[in-house]
Amino acid sequence: MTSPVKKSKKKSSNGEGEMDYDRSFPKCVDASNWKGVDMAKMQTATTSNGMVMKGDELAVQSLSAQNQCSPEDRQRINVGWVAGPADAKEEYDHKIAVYSQRLGCQMYNFVSYPIGGVKRGFWKPNSTTAVPPPIDLPDVQLQNHLWETYVNAQISPWIDCDSEKEELAALSEVELQKELNYCAYMGLRSAVFRLKHADSPRLARILNQWLWTKNVNLCLWILVPTSAEDLVRLLSDERDCWAVWADFRKLCSNFSSQKLIAGLHLTADIDYEFVDKKLISRWKAEPLATFCVDVDAFVTCKDSQELCLPPAHANLLVELWMSDNSRIMVRGPRDHEISTQVQLQCAQALRSIVRDVSARSSSTPVSGFLVDSNINYVDVLQVPLQPLADNLDSGVYNTFEQDPVKYRRYREAVELAIHDYGESAARPERLVLYILGAGRGPLVTCSIEAERNYNARFRCKRDRLQFEVYVVEKNANAIVTLKYMNQNVWRRRCVIIEADMRDVPSIAAEHGYPQPDIIVSELLGSFGDNELSPECLDGITPLLKPSTISIPQKYTSFVAPIMSLHMHQQIRLCSASYWNRGLPAHGRIGPQLQLDGSYRQNYPQGEHVANMDQIYVAFLRQYCALADPKPVFTFVHPNFENKSNERSASISFEMDRPADLMGFAGYFHMNLYKDITLSIEPSTFSDGMISWFPALIPLRELYRVLPTEKVALYIERKVDDSGVWYEWFIHHTDTDGELHATAVQNRNGESYYMKLH
Repeated sequence: MTSPVKKSKKKSSNGEGEMDYDRSFPKCVDASNWKGVDMAKMQTATTSNGMVMKGDELAVQSLSAQNQCSPEDRQRINVGWVAGPADAKEEYDHKIAVYSQRLGCQMYNFVSYPIGGVKRGFWKPNSTTAVPPPIDLPDVQLQNHLWETYVNAQISPWIDCDSEKEELAALSEVELQKELNYCAYMGLRSAVFRLKHADSPRLARILNQWLWTKNVNLCLWILVPTSAEDLVRLLSDERDCWAVWADFRKLCSNFSSQKLIAGLHLTADIDYEFVDKKLISRWKAEPLATFCVDVDAFVTCKDSQELCLPPAHANLLVELWMSDNSRIMVRGPRDHEISTQVQLQCAQALRSIVRDVSARSSSTPVSGFLVDSNINYVDVLQVPLQPLADNLDSGVYNTFEQDPVKYRRYREAVELAIHDYGESAARPERLVLYILGAGRGPLVTCSIEAERNYNARFRCKRDRLQFEVYVVEKNANAIVTLKYMNQNVWRRRCVIIEADMRDVPSIAAEHGYPQPDIIVSELLGSFGDNELSPECLDGITPLLKPSTISIPQKYTSFVAPIMSLHMHQQIRLCSASYWNRGLPAHGRIGPQLQLDGSYRQNYPQGEHVANMDQIYVAFLRQYCALADPKPVFTFVHPNFENKSNERSASISFEMDRPADLMGFAGYFHMNLYKDITLSIEPSTFSDGMISWFPALIPLRELYRVLPTEKVALYIERKVDDSGVWYEWFIHHTDTDGELHATAVQNRNGESYYMKLH
């Protein structure tokens, strides 16, 4: 494979840009769509060899590539061109529509253009001309919505706020403010910077102030090179490119990923951290939304003679292409212009690499459910249910019942338990089954199916095993549905008991109900016991026989350390609006009446700390697991020995890469009966199951960890007369062996408290 362009002898320090929009340049733009542009001037464009080509001829040249790229792909996958000194002429500052038309004919969706114009953008500071050219990119040549849609601000690449030359650094600070202000004036949506230094405190200070104090809808895109050699750094600095970016965003207060966004600049050479999958995965936990690829990085495939990316570059794009909201840019050589055919092939090659990534990620049952539900669950915080304290609504029940895997496994478990009971030496004629927490009855239906399957396979008509089914549910609203189902679906064969399952032993004694041979329940939360399954099932233990089979028999919770800037920011954003501040939250103390007659949920430790001290549920995508999950708490049922449900555990992990630890993902593995299981723990995940998303146990701050460092999570499950809660903290051992402990989170259940009543 060979490079399609002549290599530049000198590395360029030019910047490049990206934007955040979904529209495309028209394939050949009608000049009437562009305000202030002369029709005749727009009909021609200059090619790389100096020939003048009409707009319709450009479209003909693009035809073959358009045949390879569907209009849907072009609209869906946004590819932009970075204007450079070799192809952007000063005249385009006042005729940007002409330049945009040329790019549109080469199948580009947008252009990253110097915000101050070409003359200013590619000016080179020197001793004779210490003052840069003024900004000269008039806004009236395009309508405002066209600027927003098709043009992305490229901050002048000579701006270097952290230059070793103080004169240039001071000048850069002043001129950067001018360009940012002009971006805001133009109404542009994004401005792009390229990190030049491993440490950029002065640039970070300016951007941090801008982000916090300017009420402007402008996203700042920070391009990080894929080779650390492209950064100015001390010889002793061993940080990789991810750590450089992470330190930079920390200097910007880890500002919201809606405004501060990372990008990767793929040059011809890429470092090992962009080849190793474990190191690459850290970028999935960052607000990575744009890529810039140098034309020099493309090669010509020997077989097809078409441009393509080397495998390492292509794999990196595929690995980190999280959604079609991402953007890709192409940057040409700095010292000579390339042909329009090369431009077009670059855009085509990039689309061909990433166009199937989204399709593959949406082909799993879970992803299909997320799409079909029309509700955005991805990386969205949810509060774990508290079925004991709150009654679930019909919509929640309906969502649970869509699971294609859970109830099939339950049916298999019940059928196996029936077989073991029915084929015992006594060969009984009757089996008593209790469904505990029946909801709208899916467990009843699958248990009756299991009975029918068993009798069809192992019993004849004369000795069929007779079922007695008792259905327990405390939700008075769901009782209406259960009575309907019993009348119309289950042939009136069930006894409906409207009660908390913990009261069933006394109710059974009062009404003469028999003891169960099998009990079936679905009470687990994402962290296993966090919806109080142990307390619920212990309440019915006095009614059980020594031989009673519980489904499930056992479940274990798991945790794994993760990094996710996005989820950390999401938790920080949590706060109730004025009219919702009286809604009951999840702490021990409920809403309190205020002097003005309103209600407010009070947190003794403050709302910010309270948000970080709760357990959440989320379908995690923008995250990186830093170690394999390890077990935490295990519960076995029936609990005839009446063991306490309080637990404590210390789980230690050794870090294998530099990362920012934000907390822990929680999972469970459940044994329904014998070897029939349900699991959301990644190594044993039940394929296709959609009922549970992982739990999220956050830390109050991000903690930088390095390879070989050890992190231990200390977590306790505590119980009192009113409820259950977790308390947790971490011990962090750094590379010098020094031990650091964080504060105990959720002390006394102040922020997250699971009520027993």
